Amino acid sequence: MKIFLVGPMGSGKSKIGKLLSSEINLDLIDIDKEIEAKFEKTIVEIFDSEGEEGFRSKEIDFLEGINKIEGAIISTGGGIVEASVNRDILIKEKHVIFLNASVENQYQATKDKTKRPLLNNENPKQVLESLYEHRLDLYKSVSNLELNTDLLSNEDIVKEIISFLNV
Repeated sequence: MKIFLVGPMGSGKSKIGKLLSSEINLDLIDIDKEIEAKFEKTIVEIFDSEGEEGFRSKEIDFLEGINKIEGAIISTGGGIVEASVNRDILIKEKHVIFLNASVENQYQATKDKTKRPLLNNENPKQVLESLYEHRLDLYKSVSNLELNTDLLSNEDIVKEIISFLNV
């Protein structure tokens, strides 16, 4: 079984992925961390040297190779839904969970992080708002389950996912 976690940056995909992994005993694959390890660069360094387009290309390559993986929890980057090829892959999957978070909660979760290249500007909250408005329907279009992380504890989110998976 493959379980994909999608949603905006700061929605808790990595945190929920870790908790879920320990509960159902599946490996956690964090796409951003896998890309960093493969290319021996941080996401910020990839954005600096290759731009967002270069990073998105690496994301596409990684997601296309995921078919070889039998069972895992895959934590995606917030922009995974930007590329139509990625959406096409995700739409075919049975377990795509959209972790939805308000812009305010996204901001609180990311405001002290320096490894978020899209937020390295004067008004990161405005960027989060713009990205959220642009991507919301894309997240909804690929997901089979939507959970609002503003309203549920991490433990309750994991319980909801386990119930959805029927494991």
